[in-house]
Amino acid sequence: MNLTTGIIKDLCKNVFVKHFITAFILLFILPGCGNKGAGKVGGEDDPESTVRNRIEVSVVSPRIGTISQSETFNATTVYMLSDAVRAPINGYIRKVNVTSGQMVKEGDVLFSMQSKEASAMNIIKDTTLHINGTVLVKATQSGIVKNIDRQLGDYVQDGDELCNIANSSSLVFILDVPFELRCYIKDGVTYTVTLPDGEPLKTHITARIPEMDKAVQMERYVLQASSALNLPAGLIANVKIPTNIQNDAVILPKSAILCNEAQVNFWVMKLLHDSLAIKVLIDKGAETKDSVQIKNPAFTKDDKILITGNYGMPDTALVKVTH
Repeated sequence: MNLTTGIIKDLCKNVFVKHFITAFILLFILPGCGNKGAGKVGGEDDPESTVRNRIEVSVVSPRIGTISQSETFNATTVYMLSDAVRAPINGYIRKVNVTSGQMVKEGDVLFSMQSKEASAMNIIKDTTLHINGTVLVKATQSGIVKNIDRQLGDYVQDGDELCNIANSSSLVFILDVPFELRCYIKDGVTYTVTLPDGEPLKTHITARIPEMDKAVQMERYVLQASSALNLPAGLIANVKIPTNIQNDAVILPKSAILCNEAQVNFWVMKLLHDSLAIKVLIDKGAETKDSVQIKNPAFTKDDKILITGNYGMPDTALVKVTH
């Protein structure tokens, strides 16, 4: 033991060996101290790190106004008035002056016919009796030629239908509404009909057809457009009928509304003190394509509700408002 102690004392007297031992001890001590300090820098207690970890969100204030929830139904174009142009004599059609879809005026010549007798005798014109072998068939009203039933050279009898002219001013939309929703159809109300190309038309109810479709139990209404239309019969358009109109309602964008998987519980994330978002359960009212009425609780225009960054957020969270 004394021998070992003496050797250590001799080594300590050597300056080089003394510095080597000191450096060896520091090599193991300093890294531990550095790691202990590094836990504080940029850790949970660092304010700058806390700000960086906040969820970026955008907010909106509720608006107070009118919201209207609507149901969409089909409406089909129909010409209510049409005139069948008929042959005035027995004979042959020698000339056809119209085509389907053509606009005609009252008095326009539609067909030229030759009587059966004149055709048999090959008479074109009797200069003695001033008898012409042809009979002109004219339009009895202005409108659109819906269809042509006879062609050049056809033999027709007196009274046979040659063509059909639809009165262009009689074009209406027939609206089909389920019987249980008939209470929402109001006289004197303007309804917007949207055509397949997106064009909107202003219409109003002019009549209720006293007969229902037995198969689907639809009640039928006649919608008259405010202006003249040039549309084909059988065109299917959409009509929005308001079923729930709320005035002075608290309204939020749909992007602010969150729900559970069963879609029975709904909530929003409300901003407090510019940095804290909390979960608030709500009761919904009327809805549109992009807006929702909030019935409960009573939000004000000064409240701030999250519309982005809110999905999947816990009940409370630190946030950073970006805009």
